[in-house]
Amino acid sequence: MKSYLSLIPISAKVNKKQNKMTMVCIILAVFLVTAIFSMADMEIRSQKIKAIKDYGNWHIALKNISEKDAGILSARSDIAAASWYNTLNYRLKDGYFINGKDAVICGTEQSLLNDIMPDSIEEGQYPTDDNQIILTQNAKDILKVSIGDTIEINLPSGERINYIISGFGMDSSMISQADAIGAFLPMPAFKNIYSSAEDSDMIYYVQFDKNVNIRRAIEDIKKQYGFTEDNISRNTALLGTMGYSNDSYMLGLYGSAFVLFLLVLIAGVLMIASSLNSNISQRTKFFGMLRCIGAEKKQIIRFVRLEALNWCKAAIPIGVILGVLVVWVLCSLLKFLSGSYFEDMPVFGISYLGIISGIAVGLLTVLISAQSPAKKAAKVSPLSAITGSYNNTKNVYHAAGTNLFKVDTGLGIYHAKMNIKNFILMTGSFALSIVLFLAFSAVVSFMNHAIKPLKPYTPDVSIISPDNTCSVNRDLTAELSGLRSVKRVYGRSFKYNMPVKINGSDRKIDLISYESNQFNWADKKNYILEGDLSKVLGNSDYVLAVYSNENSLHTGDKINLGNETVSISGVLSTCPFESEQGTETIICSEETFKRITGEKNYTIIDIQLTNQATDADVNYIRGLAGSDITFSDRRLSNKEVRGAFLAFALFIYGFILIIALITVFNIINSISMSVSSKIKQYASMIAIGMEKRQTVKMITAEAVTYAVTGSILGSVLGLPIHKFMFSFLVTQHWGDTWQIPLSALFIIIFVVLLSSFAAVYGPAKRIHDLEIAAVINTQ
Repeated sequence: MKSYLSLIPISAKVNKKQNKMTMVCIILAVFLVTAIFSMADMEIRSQKIKAIKDYGNWHIALKNISEKDAGILSARSDIAAASWYNTLNYRLKDGYFINGKDAVICGTEQSLLNDIMPDSIEEGQYPTDDNQIILTQNAKDILKVSIGDTIEINLPSGERINYIISGFGMDSSMISQADAIGAFLPMPAFKNIYSSAEDSDMIYYVQFDKNVNIRRAIEDIKKQYGFTEDNISRNTALLGTMGYSNDSYMLGLYGSAFVLFLLVLIAGVLMIASSLNSNISQRTKFFGMLRCIGAEKKQIIRFVRLEALNWCKAAIPIGVILGVLVVWVLCSLLKFLSGSYFEDMPVFGISYLGIISGIAVGLLTVLISAQSPAKKAAKVSPLSAITGSYNNTKNVYHAAGTNLFKVDTGLGIYHAKMNIKNFILMTGSFALSIVLFLAFSAVVSFMNHAIKPLKPYTPDVSIISPDNTCSVNRDLTAELSGLRSVKRVYGRSFKYNMPVKINGSDRKIDLISYESNQFNWADKKNYILEGDLSKVLGNSDYVLAVYSNENSLHTGDKINLGNETVSISGVLSTCPFESEQGTETIICSEETFKRITGEKNYTIIDIQLTNQATDADVNYIRGLAGSDITFSDRRLSNKEVRGAFLAFALFIYGFILIIALITVFNIINSISMSVSSKIKQYASMIAIGMEKRQTVKMITAEAVTYAVTGSILGSVLGLPIHKFMFSFLVTQHWGDTWQIPLSALFIIIFVVLLSSFAAVYGPAKRIHDLEIAAVINTQ
């Protein structure tokens, strides 16, 4: 043996069983950091992909820039692509049509569709002549056209211009939902249509090159061309994923991520330190023997640190591999659950940020965690090595309290509080689990606001009256219900701005009919704020009101509609439609609607499709509806919403589950290590007459003491952090006031307490099988 440090691998082999739990703690800490940071990296990648698809791969858009300045700007070495852009009829109110169908006309340059809006041309090519045009994909089904066909644009002036289709581009959710067509023209052809188009009306999109400091480049452009913030629009969604956004919302997310990082780091330190502390306590004699043969305190400290780092050689790679594997599983789930949303996410993606963070935090937490145990080991005297009584050398100033508890319970509480450092580490470790859980639960509130899940009544396609009257044939629902591609059909009839008297005062209402599906959703989803829904069913004299900030209607109020008088039997929290300001929304049954208005047809028919429905099925439904209605296809927007919600939900709930599981393991591990370090004491107590049953009760009391104290500390620390993150993520953007998260608090405290009781099982079995003489005679 060349050096005392050569004992490290030998000690590792001899104490393999004792070291196992410490190794697992290091693995868990590395795994947690690697998985969280890797998934955060993957989430940022997916959000970047989505931002590019939804908004384009541009970084800034310039207004009021001359063609001369634009030419000089595009020649800059830090700019990868730039393009002019303008739009006509964006709100579909200006009278632009293609073959009689509402159209949004866009003027572009080739770099916009090829570079700034990548993959936007799905078929064909960018126009090579001014008489060519690109249409969105839905034009193929709506207009029955293909590449090379001629279409006609009808201008508000009455002029008609023919163009040849050179390609088809991607649909957008807005255009599909409005049942309109998108068209892209070369900028010279666009200006011929919009003769008043000037530089001031144009937008100049700019995409910076890779590895450019975008914030600095923007400031340089502002200074060079004299631009103000009014002249520059930023692609906040994209810049936010790149870390260049000054938006308070994105800064809030970064701030929250930093808080979570600190919490994970502290949790890892406490978990590993607690394990190391127990490990050192079990090897008192070993360190005392090192002192006996001449080891100095500094050498003992160095020995403990290097021993901890030696465990890292195996623990860190295992933790990193486990973290990467979990990320692969989560990415596969995301792609399976929402392939359209995550189609570009690699299933086997590697996050170097996550791996480096896992390794760095693993080493950092181990070195920090080894500080206190190393000093503790260095304090072991040669005398302790002979007697093995290091843990019992503390002065006892008072006996365990037995006034309120039986002797075994009192001893358990006393044992928990006897070693202050160990007590702080144990309770701090439990508390940090609660703090982490509460911090992530604040992100759940953010998710439910930022990404609205689809309502049960959200349709895939809708058949709508063009003039918002009851002009959609009711009989169409029976025909649609018989289609294999249709899952559910439900219609609504509307009567807008009906003059009524409510409790004797003149008011206006929007009267909407519900059928059985919609009443069931209102009942099952607890949309009923007050009153009774059952009275409204059938041909009755009862209706439902819909809550709003201005709503003064309550159960029992009377509404006079001409010769009819109905009563409000309940108030709903929400409905699929919003009324104008000052107009109340009233829900009734179809039979009641027909009796009051005399109308029997629908204003809108909503259709939910099966998972097997194809574009051909949708086109068939469009044909059944006829050409004199408005057809709205919401499938694309529904996929986007569903994908976004699933992504965030899987990410957040996945790590809440991981935190809960690590909490359970940490508690079980900590109690087990604590019992192992005191096994000789327990054996001595049993030897002088304590029953094994009483010893188990003592351990249970010790575990519950840690759990209760940790729960109180975790709640005291976690609630302010939850409030801070809630204010950053929710209150600043949606105005919701913070409330104590009772459900999340109850869940995590229940997990902590349950885990503490479960943690006693292993030590209880060990004590039951204990050979008293053998334990007392060993170390």
